[in-house]
Amino acid sequence: MIGFYAHHHGTGHLTRCREIAAALDDDTTILSSAPGADLVLPMDAPAPGVSGAALNAHGTFHWAPAHHAGLAERMAMIAGWVADNRPRGFHVDVSVEVAVLVRAMGVPVTVQAMPGIRDDAPHAVGYRAADAIIAAWPDWVELPEHLEPVTERVHAVGGISRFAGRVPAPAGDRERTGVVIVHGGGGMDQPAAYWDAVAESLPVPVTVIGPGAWVDDPFALLSAAEVVVTAAGQNSIADLAVLGARAVVVPQDRPFGEQEATARVLCEAGLAVVPESVPAVEEWAGLIERARELEPRWEQWGSTGAAQRAARIIEEVGR
Repeated sequence: MIGFYAHHHGTGHLTRCREIAAALDDDTTILSSAPGADLVLPMDAPAPGVSGAALNAHGTFHWAPAHHAGLAERMAMIAGWVADNRPRGFHVDVSVEVAVLVRAMGVPVTVQAMPGIRDDAPHAVGYRAADAIIAAWPDWVELPEHLEPVTERVHAVGGISRFAGRVPAPAGDRERTGVVIVHGGGGMDQPAAYWDAVAESLPVPVTVIGPGAWVDDPFALLSAAEVVVTAAGQNSIADLAVLGARAVVVPQDRPFGEQEATARVLCEAGLAVVPESVPAVEEWAGLIERARELEPRWEQWGSTGAAQRAARIIEEVGR
């Protein structure tokens, strides 16, 4: 048995865990507060009125609100599951607190690395406790400085995509459908009115995927698009890599600057058009035209076989 913990914010953590779990030969269980998890945990937020040392245990953790019933219940459920199932390994995507709990119960733990500047004490604790650290980016990406103390345990496996193993139709066989704008499960910083104005400003058909317009399986729609507009979340970028898409990537404001870090790598590698700031509506036609001219070598993002490489690491740690 292999256990997984998926953070509940957005959909990316649970999606990535499912892709890795599917590549394992063992039975698996994904624990999360997110709907759709194999074992749905109680929520540990919000924590009104709790701050400082009472929230973060004197800077040791990110989130451990004192006297929070939901936190106590979810940790008890995780501990109970571990005690009952005795997993040989456990992958955490992402939570310092869960990684420490499970490792303290004697279970080998792998954790998901995230981009950005994560040089704070809680991240250092989580990485130090991990038996292996799985990074969903290619091995040519420069190792973030905060991971240098644990370099020997970091495994860059490439982007992990829900579309892995699926092959888009050759470019010449696709019926082009203009621009597809994808709003991730974690939301977009820009208001809906901004994106409505962007869509109206473009002289091509525009399809929006997001709140109120979700598509269960957008593979065909995205693979047929001339240009995809998306945020710089790790799963979104891995999807672009599988699709071989021409893209405009607009990084969103996320903790630790994670999307800005990923967007810089994409820009420097010539894989996508990345505006320096949120573009004015009238700039979008030019951005789309620049993206159309790209010939991105997305194979270098390493999405082919990425979930399988992550699974092998988890299996090896659990031996």
